[in-house]
Amino acid sequence: MNLVWHRADLRTHDHPALYQAAQSGPLVGLVNLDPHILEPTSPRRRAWFYANTQALREAYARRGGTLLVRYGTPWEVLPQVVAELGVQRVFAIASYTPYGLHRDHKTEQAIPGRIHWCEGNHVQPPGRLLKPDGTPYTVYTPYAKRWWGEAERLGEGLLPPGRFPALERPDLELGQVPQEPSDVPLPPPGEEAALQALEAFLRDRLPTYHQTRDRLDGQGGSRLSPYFTLGVLSPRLAVHRALHIGGEGARKWVAELAWRDFSADLLYHRPQMLHQSFDPRWDGLPWVDDPELFEAWKAGETGIALVDAAMRELNATGFMSNRARMAVAQFAVKLALLPWQKAEQHFKNRLLDGDTASNLQGWQWAGGLGVDAAPYFRVFNLERQVAQHDPEGVWLKRWLPEWGGPPVQPVIDLEAARQRYLAAAARIAKPRPPT
Repeated sequence: MNLVWHRADLRTHDHPALYQAAQSGPLVGLVNLDPHILEPTSPRRRAWFYANTQALREAYARRGGTLLVRYGTPWEVLPQVVAELGVQRVFAIASYTPYGLHRDHKTEQAIPGRIHWCEGNHVQPPGRLLKPDGTPYTVYTPYAKRWWGEAERLGEGLLPPGRFPALERPDLELGQVPQEPSDVPLPPPGEEAALQALEAFLRDRLPTYHQTRDRLDGQGGSRLSPYFTLGVLSPRLAVHRALHIGGEGARKWVAELAWRDFSADLLYHRPQMLHQSFDPRWDGLPWVDDPELFEAWKAGETGIALVDAAMRELNATGFMSNRARMAVAQFAVKLALLPWQKAEQHFKNRLLDGDTASNLQGWQWAGGLGVDAAPYFRVFNLERQVAQHDPEGVWLKRWLPEWGGPPVQPVIDLEAARQRYLAAAARIAKPRPPT
């Protein structure tokens, strides 16, 4: 008996662990509801995870298979399931976040020699692409050159197993998938919905993606990121399909998946990014731990139109466009000088697609904290961003209906805040004298 341990890979298509397990004997699937991940996050993110877990259980059942659901600490749950079912081998897709590595190491110690790790959550997994001297990349452009060389040789991935052998254990407790209401509408869950959404994007929006990707309303994007975050959709399959279609839009969109892999690679090699700026000097900015300012930013009540519209959309939907994400992160880090770790963590837990590595890298890049040599002095003009990326004001009026009415006093003076930041940043960035 083989066990497939599903984590952020809630699918059956292009799933190397599931494929290998099916090739080598009967199998049963397992989703472990890990309190270390689920309890600290938001109800919307738990609801999204549970909805996709239920969809995976149904996908197993359609093929005659069984998906178990267990709650508890993985290094305690896995030994129990292995003993209960007489499992010989556990197959799982490798994780590379700091907690994922810790969890998997402790679980390996609890069931030594049983776990077989596969790749499958990235086009290029963290740690695979290194510079010629054997050190990790710190700048995206040379990383991307290596990444593209590999990506263009990709196949379309593995087909799901046609049928699973029935598990002859009528006494086995399958476990319940929790039901938790979401405070935002959820996308249709499950890989069938994800694959349909991929095909709709490839057909309708991929050809013009390079022209529309920066819209503040996000309508030029794919809206597939919630599926990628939980592994409901294979990034390898998505890249293969887009490159098969080709064109400038496809190249630009696939580059976003390269950026996703780059983010994961950065965090894998530098786990301190969870709490520390990529360049630790930037932790010396004069941070303002102001609870009222932080609450105004969270609620979309800063008096800054772009920031408020974006945060209200996030609160109401769990989504924000990439352009708006950069703007609200820059406002929080460079202008409001809110402690970036606190703001980044809140932001991730409001997003349905909040991926640890991508969110960290995005915040540190937009905040000028040393990632990818992004220049610290790049500070968005927030009014110009609206004029360029929502010129008719349709998105802004939807989420900020009071826009255009009596002026609102902003919580900070943007120009004074910009000058304060630039002065502090220039002192930090000043080259150090030789010693």
